[in-house]
Amino acid sequence: MKVTPIAIEELSKVLAETNNPQAGIRVFAQQGCCGPGLQMSLEENISVGDKMVTIDNVNFFVEEQAESMLEGVTVDYGPQGFRLQGMKRSGGCC
Repeated sequence: MKVTPIAIEELSKVLAETNNPQAGIRVFAQQGCCGPGLQMSLEENISVGDKMVTIDNVNFFVEEQAESMLEGVTVDYGPQGFRLQGMKRSGGCC
C-alpha cells in the first residue's frame, strides 16, 4: 500500500483531532454485491488481529483479510474525499 502526500496531510489532520497518539486508520475488507471491497475508518485503538503499518507518521490498522487486497493500492485524496486507487477487480458487477 502506498499513500500520496496529500492523503497523508489530510489523514494527519483527521487523526490530530482525536488527541490520541494511538489512533489510526483501519483498513478492512467488506463484502459487497460485486465481491469484496476495502473500507477505511478512524479508530482510537488497533483491533485484535490487525497489523499496524506506519507510513509518514500515520498509523494504519490493516485487517488480515484486507492485507493481500492492498497490494498495488494507493490511498489518495481529492475533491470527493479519500479513495483507494489500483484495486484489483474480481469480475463483473450486479
